[in-house]
Formats: sequence, structure tokens, C-alpha cells
Amino acid sequence: MTGIVIAGVAHSHVDYVTAEIRERADIELRGVFDPDAEAARRIAAEFGAPVAESLDELPGLGADIVACAGVYAQRADIVLAALHSGADVLCDKPLCITLDQLERIAAAQAESGRNISLMLEKRTYPETLATVAAAEELGRPVALASWAPHKLLRGIRAPWFLDPATYGGILADLLVHDVDIALTLTGATSGSVRGWTGAELESGFALNGGAVVTLDTPGASSAVLTAEVDWLTPSGSEIHGDYRMRVVGTQGTAELYWGRGVLELTAVDAPRRTVELAPGRRPAEDALNALLAGGSDAAGATADALLVTRIALLAEESARRGGIELSWKASA
Repeated sequence: MTGIVIAGVAHSHVDYVTAEIRERADIELRGVFDPDAEAARRIAAEFGAPVAESLDELPGLGADIVACAGVYAQRADIVLAALHSGADVLCDKPLCITLDQLERIAAAQAESGRNISLMLEKRTYPETLATVAAAEELGRPVALASWAPHKLLRGIRAPWFLDPATYGGILADLLVHDVDIALTLTGATSGSVRGWTGAELESGFALNGGAVVTLDTPGASSAVLTAEVDWLTPSGSEIHGDYRMRVVGTQGTAELYWGRGVLELTAVDAPRRTVELAPGRRPAEDALNALLAGGSDAAGATADALLVTRIALLAEESARRGGIELSWKASA
């Protein structure tokens, strides 16, 4: 039986982890920690798990995996404590909010030999799974464009979420999903990124932003991702966000409408059609499976987690520096 400790419950995506604990017979919750002890107790009570008073208790709880969905600014410390305790990490995005934190995490991961898997739920959506399955029909992707609007729901957000010091940035938080899918579809291993942010709340919290990411693959011409993200979906909208992506390949085009549950494909030898979609998977299912499988699956999840986080944080850095071009490269 694999033991999981949840360290950090401030974000609602902690529900992704508890859903896995309810659904699976091969894992059990062995403890919960959060600086907000009452919030930790609410999670622990359902499973009869103990509540830890500090991260120092992680080794004694028997954590094989530490799952984190806490305040963004606190995540680096939780991830580092987990790796140093000898546990793997299952983390909500963002993994951390600064490049310095990412360097420390990468060093601790390499030293400990443990693995990190990010819960990148757009991977598990039916539209994404069907697009990956249609890769041969699309040919080599050369241009990707995405738009990811979200409801801010300012009146019910926790104060930490609206404070740039604890939130980090919109690109680290939201851009990471579309970068991840672009990497999956292109297999790119290097490139560049230019980021930007726009309107802000009085706190400095960015309401919109985006990036242009070049995606270089050995032996092939570059692809380009242009991505926009925002917190500007009106509260009256029937959906949280009308997420979408257009993928242009050398043989076909895919139009993903995640917010509407639609995928349209057009190929050189076939007119546009709406694809019948199979069910998706639970948001944390694949990320957890990678850790449980170990070996190349876990190593691949770790490499992906570190790379998509790096690109998103470089986009933040670029935006802060007026949109300068910064380079990225996958680890060897």
C-alpha cells in the first residue's frame, strides 16, 4: 500500500488528490499538513488520518508520496521538504513561483533521486486525448494558438490568491497548461519565450497575459505557440472559461474547444468533422500513475514537470523585463 501525505490544502485542486484516494485501493492517506490547521483537519477527518503540526513530521508519517495543493508561495518549501524526506511529489501547478525556487527543487530532485509529477489536468481532457491520438492525421505541428479565459470570482477568492507575493503570476499559474500540450504534440526540446502581462488589480495582480514560445525539435523546422490567458470571463458565464486551442500541422488542423467539449479535425484528404470523444480521465490520475509506475514513467513525469515550469517562469521573467526573448532547453 502506497502512503500519501497531503501537505498544503489551500487550493481547491486538493480535491484532485482526495478523489484518487477515494477511487483507488492501492493508496491510503497517512496524514495532512497545512499552516491552516483547521483546513487540514477538514481534509483529514474524512479519511481518519492524523494532522501534522509541521513539515518536520513528514518522515514519521510514512509518506511514499507527498501531494501538494497549498498556497503557491509555500509550495517550494513543501516540495523540498518532501524530496529531502525521501518521498516522491505529486503537485498541483504551479510547482513554484520563482526560477530560484525551481533551481533548488531541481537540485534536490537530482540529489534525492525521487520524482515529481505535476497534475496538469488539461492532458486528461477528452479533446486533448483525441488530438494526441490523431497525431499522424495532423502531421508535424507548425503553429499552435491557445486562449485560456477564466472566471476570477474575486469576491470568494482567498486573499493570498490575489496577492502577487503569494500567488506568483498569471503565466506561472495558467500558461503552463498550454505549454505542456504544445511540448507533448511537438516533442520540442529547446526554444525561446517572450512573455507579457496586461491589466492589473490595485494589488498588482495581473488579469491577463500571454506568451510566444518557439518550439525547436532536432531535424525539423520550428513550431510556434502563441498563448493568451486571462481572469476576465464574466461571472455570468455558464462556463468557467471557454478554453480553446488551434493546432496547425503539415497534414491537418485540430480545433480544440475544451470549454464546450468539442474537437474538430480537418485533414488533407478529409473535410472538417467533429470527433466523437471518449471519456477523459480524472485530473490527477495520470500524474499519480506515473509515480506509482516508477522507472521511465516517473522519470518522464519529472522531466516534464521541471521543463514546463521553467518555460512558464521564464515567460514571467520576460514579461517583467519588457518582453525580452529568453531561451529554454530540456535537460539532457
